[in-house]
Amino acid sequence: MICLKFGISLLGVLCLYLQAEEKPDWQRDIDPLLNDHCVKCHGPLKTKADLDLSTFHGLIKGGKSGPIVIAGNAESSLMYQVLLKDSDPHMPPKKQVPNEAIESIRRWINQFKELPIANFEAIEHISVPSTTLESETIQPPKGFPGYQVIDFYIERRLQTKGIPPTPICDDLTFHRRLHLDLAGRPPTLAESESFLRSPLMNKRSAEVDRLLKTEDFAIHFTELFDTMLMERRGKRWEDRRRKNGWNEYLKSVFADNRPWDEVVRELIVARKGDTKDVGAIWFLYEREDNHQAMAEAVAPVVFGTQVKCAQCHDHPLANEIKQGHYWGIVAAFNRSKNIDTQAGIGIAESAIGGFISFANLQKESQPATLNFLNGVKISEKRPDADVKEEDLPEYYLVAPAAKDKKAESPAIPNFSRREALAQAVTVNNPLLSKSTVNRVWALMMGRGLVHPVDEMNSTYPASHPALLDWLAVDFEQHGFDLHHLIRTLANSETYQRSAWTTPDRPAEKDTFAWALEKPLTAEMVYRSLLVACGHDSRQPEIEGLDMEALRQSFIKFFPDVLPVDYNASLQQAMFLTNSPLVDALLNPSENNTTQSLLREKNTHQKVKQAFLHVFGRWPDEEELAATADFLNQKEDRPKEAIKQMLWAMVASAEFLTNH
Repeated sequence: MICLKFGISLLGVLCLYLQAEEKPDWQRDIDPLLNDHCVKCHGPLKTKADLDLSTFHGLIKGGKSGPIVIAGNAESSLMYQVLLKDSDPHMPPKKQVPNEAIESIRRWINQFKELPIANFEAIEHISVPSTTLESETIQPPKGFPGYQVIDFYIERRLQTKGIPPTPICDDLTFHRRLHLDLAGRPPTLAESESFLRSPLMNKRSAEVDRLLKTEDFAIHFTELFDTMLMERRGKRWEDRRRKNGWNEYLKSVFADNRPWDEVVRELIVARKGDTKDVGAIWFLYEREDNHQAMAEAVAPVVFGTQVKCAQCHDHPLANEIKQGHYWGIVAAFNRSKNIDTQAGIGIAESAIGGFISFANLQKESQPATLNFLNGVKISEKRPDADVKEEDLPEYYLVAPAAKDKKAESPAIPNFSRREALAQAVTVNNPLLSKSTVNRVWALMMGRGLVHPVDEMNSTYPASHPALLDWLAVDFEQHGFDLHHLIRTLANSETYQRSAWTTPDRPAEKDTFAWALEKPLTAEMVYRSLLVACGHDSRQPEIEGLDMEALRQSFIKFFPDVLPVDYNASLQQAMFLTNSPLVDALLNPSENNTTQSLLREKNTHQKVKQAFLHVFGRWPDEEELAATADFLNQKEDRPKEAIKQMLWAMVASAEFLTNH
């Protein structure tokens, strides 16, 4: 467990925002650097000197001059030498790479004891060496439940790399972790006590089942998926989503555990089939007839990868993503139009038109056809260029309204491109199940089996491809059941491991040898703060405090969902330090935490109760002594002392992460 240590000077707590210097990471530090400075000339589009720096294996393989990386010896590595200011030759030829980037490359090379060995002729467009491990070809024993299959694959890779996993965490740590992941808040003292006293042998799995049935779970996952599917756009858009049923729709999806493939179909088709589908329309409607925005929002959900890079040309790094795939998804939406009908908002779809072309970098024009990334192609008769199509009622199941009349409902053509896309991506499309599994895995484990989660392509392959395949098939076989998937992950030892607390932590986060520290999202920080202060986390009303303004402040300053890389910021620290809203929340009122601590006469008991309320654990001896000493020095100002102590705790790394 990450422990909080603080003394008399509470300003020292701000230091907890500064992350300890980590070893350079390929995906986080080196790959983006090479993409910015090197891949234009040394990549799949232009491979000068036979050197392809768009993938990990291409870099390790080297080029005409041989290997460019020598394990543990940056000074002798050509990759490092050519970047130095006075080098000859110098790379890039007309530009100097920033000193901090060069230093990252030096440290990255020097951390290797030996370089991975691979059959480069058999591997194309792979960026990390972990995808071809022999252990991945081993099948788990028949009859293993899903959580044991997870541990089987994770442990096989750990054995191969010689990394010992951390032990299973204690009940308190598990209970806090699970509550944050499934309910979006830490447990209350009463909930923790009930869990710890439970006589059930399977109390951990029972707690997973219990939380999946709570309203807190439905609300938390609604917030997560709202952000992932729609992005944060501010309070105005939040209000519009709420008004038009989007939030209620998502909440029903998670509360009722509706099959995810059906949900995806409803988002794409966007029609009012029955009352539960009303809010689903908003997914496309909010894009306001921007068909490219629709395509770019749908692709990560159904194919697991962004396609924006293929708008003007084939994807420069993941060559399986073609420009035609991007415009194929756009074509599926470009007959659609937002409409206000007698039955409310909707998205009409025309039976004609929408035949567009796109140009590549050579300015060669090609027709955009219904051609999708999973290999599905849908034929459609294209009219001759000089033929003007006539829009006839017989082309529709629900015809458009007559001119100058308000439609009763949106037009539905006999052949619907949106329906064709929905069918193509929800039936026999393994990418849908893989992308969903990967996203939920990242929410639970701290990073995806493919990282980043919306780049599931050949540039960023899975760390454990056989495990991802197995979980995807299991997800499909269980009817795209999200509760089953979450239950499987939460019951695994991989999920229940302790955090790594010693300095010798391995660099490879994608081994899942320990519980990764996960930054709390904005809504989770907000709710956690309410729980720590002794308030209702769901719909609090605190006299004299604008709770919506407080919530919006956290959304402004704190993490988004599944950031590719996260570093706590000075802005976050300054907000917690200076916000009058946070200060007001810590004021004593009714039976909140501050008030209850003020009533406690024994200083050591005050400290113990504060730790229980904020961290859900007892302080260790050093924490108890330091905190008690701080309170004793301010015994003439008890209210300010209690508030400062609580502030130091809620501003700590321990409170702001799930570990």
